[in-house]
Amino acid sequence: MSTDWLPSSRAEQLTMANIWVNALLNNATRWGVPAAAATKLTQLFTEAKENLELAKITERSPVSNQMVRTAFGELTDHMRDLRRRHFFIPPLTEAEWVSLSMRLPDNTPTHIGPPTSVVTAKITYPHKNALSLYVIPVEGHRYDERADWGFRIYFGVLPPSMNGIAEEMMIERQYLRRLPINPEELTASHFTRRKRDLIEFPYDNSGKQCFICIRYENSKGDKGPWGPMVNSFIP
Repeated sequence: MSTDWLPSSRAEQLTMANIWVNALLNNATRWGVPAAAATKLTQLFTEAKENLELAKITERSPVSNQMVRTAFGELTDHMRDLRRRHFFIPPLTEAEWVSLSMRLPDNTPTHIGPPTSVVTAKITYPHKNALSLYVIPVEGHRYDERADWGFRIYFGVLPPSMNGIAEEMMIERQYLRRLPINPEELTASHFTRRKRDLIEFPYDNSGKQCFICIRYENSKGDKGPWGPMVNSFIP
């Protein structure tokens, strides 16, 4: 959807230009608009109006169409220049701004909340000691396509038993101490903006069980809701 302040149709552009012409008759000096600029607006408005009316009553041709395009191009260029050079600068009041058929500038920041979409991982096995993840929305949800947001993939490896697992490995969170109950217990994570991701594990992780949970996150650390926890044995 266009956010341009200038109307899209030529009839509406003429209506706005006519409002500006009448407003400048009494306010050009007070608003600091040079007399030459106000006069030029009146001239360009008249030419655009005449060319459009002529095109309606005569047989349309490439020449007449181009004359209309040229006239409206010059009119709208001048209107944009007037707005940029003079209407953004006081002493226009808010009421006067609205009287020119323009919306007041919106200086209130728009709050954009975090994603509400929930995603999970479809797991495949590309090669030994690796899991391939395809991030997909759970049923009833869809991808959040905002560029600020990516995926934080959390995972942790649970050995078959704690026998042979050094205490240093537990302290460094290389392995899960027990079957995870919630995603906060997962020991590792990384951020990605891709819907397909790959986790490669050390050679001695083959045969161990990996638990994975994904949620939306941005570079500031803002987070969306957790997805369901999934798990698979590492090939």
